[in-house]
Amino acid sequence: MSKNGITSVYTIQHCEEDEWLIPVDPSDYDFLVFDGKPRASSWKPVAMRRLKDFGDGLPARPCDFPCGGSGDSCLIMTEAAKERIDSHMKRYGEFLPLRCGDGHFWAFHVTHVVDALNEGASNVLRATDDPDLVLMIKKHAFHPEKIAADWMFKLPQSHGRGSIYVTDPFVSLIHSSGLTGLKFKRVWPHS
Repeated sequence: MSKNGITSVYTIQHCEEDEWLIPVDPSDYDFLVFDGKPRASSWKPVAMRRLKDFGDGLPARPCDFPCGGSGDSCLIMTEAAKERIDSHMKRYGEFLPLRCGDGHFWAFHVTHVVDALNEGASNVLRATDDPDLVLMIKKHAFHPEKIAADWMFKLPQSHGRGSIYVTDPFVSLIHSSGLTGLKFKRVWPHS
């Protein structure tokens, strides 16, 4: 939480030394780019494989949240991570099973979309062919009252495909649970 009592907002990042979980078929990456609309009823588990080294002969570090290589619109996790955070996260999205011969993994699809971006105080890059679509946010500003009780959300301006945003309670949950593989970049409020 920031000094003025406002909940801080972060984007999720992965630790560079950690392993990845990637689709066996590269064309399946598209299934892991989520748009905020529920998919559980039609979901077919994507076949994945663990990338345990990056071709340099050094092993990648196993973790609870491997990078999925599909940007930051999806959060991939182990069965153990799901069990630890499941009860806290159900209101923010859906857990979708993945298929892997080397462990049990889940993709968390954030369906909780909140119109919390203060566009007038933010610096955004819009799509030229769709001015309603925000492609990138260079400087974030949020309406604090719209996210005061939220742990995780996406923004409608990215049509649900953009970054997953998390707040202090989610960051605390991950740190206190001892789960590995995530780090957090505070994007608001600015220091």
